[in-house]
Amino acid sequence: MKYTLTTREATIAADDFIHRYRDVERIRQYCLECPGYGKAWNCPPFDYDPRTVSDGFGTVKLMATIIEFDEPTRAACTTPQQATRVGKQAMNEVWQTLLPRLYEMERESPGSRCLTFRCVLCPEGCTRPEGLPCRHPERLRHSLESVGFDVVAITRDLLGIDLEWSTDGSLSRRITLVTALFSRR
Repeated sequence: MKYTLTTREATIAADDFIHRYRDVERIRQYCLECPGYGKAWNCPPFDYDPRTVSDGFGTVKLMATIIEFDEPTRAACTTPQQATRVGKQAMNEVWQTLLPRLYEMERESPGSRCLTFRCVLCPEGCTRPEGLPCRHPERLRHSLESVGFDVVAITRDLLGIDLEWSTDGSLSRRITLVTALFSRR
């Protein structure tokens, strides 16, 4: 498997960002269609208003990490199962480097909060389906989508990226991981 990584960033006032891109009820409808709905602690449904996760901040720094696969890697994925496996493997590899950097950004900006991608803290699986508490509540972060943000519009408008999905089971040309740092300043 071979891929290249590129990044894009943008910063926007938090109030403007929330006004333009947060639509909790509309985005929640997409979450309801996801097979992971209710199966991880960073996904809905929540026992609190998800708006509270992103309220009270001054700025939002958006970061897109783009995983672009080379053509031989894409061609080698001859089944949807292979494409899924390769895509998840690449995302997990990138995430192992990206997540510690996001935690560091939080430490460098007291009072900030990162909204991340999907949770990968527990390789053995999340405890939520068993009704048990999160094993790592201090490290758990929500995704932008899970708290009601329209990531398709955000990446298009603010980062100049049109998200891609496979519609035929093949490996997409690129996978984009979108994260954000909400800061007090």
